[in-house]
Amino acid sequence: MTSKILQIDLRDAGRDGIYRVVPDDPMTLVDDAARAGLRLSRIDLRDCANHQRAVQCLAQAFEFPMPADDWPAVTAGLRDLGWLSAPGHVLVLDHADVLRAQAPEVYATYRDHLASVARDWHARGVPFFVFMVFPDNETRDAAIDA
Repeated sequence: MTSKILQIDLRDAGRDGIYRVVPDDPMTLVDDAARAGLRLSRIDLRDCANHQRAVQCLAQAFEFPMPADDWPAVTAGLRDLGWLSAPGHVLVLDHADVLRAQAPEVYATYRDHLASVARDWHARGVPFFVFMVFPDNETRDAAIDA
């Protein structure tokens, strides 16, 4: 199932990673993820302006069955996700620009940990896409590694 966003096959773990998208794209991504049979999670990054809250947002979005109080715990959980029956995952991070402006170190930590997790899933051949929502003028190179 090729997504209308960036023309990526969401079932292709070889194309997974972190991408920038515009505010109009998430609704299409919701439909594309459903058609591809992937589990979609969505986080409003305006609510994640400190490290503790950022970790909580990720744990909630992926319905962690165990506590995840810090980045190592949440990253370990994201590398497992065995409690979710899904052939792959799509994570939409709304308002990435707001988090980057308000808490640049939290934004960088989010990006770095999710990039690491995506590489891990990539090595196993399991799709793990992260789409960070930025304003139209910040997505010219929508490319990988937002």
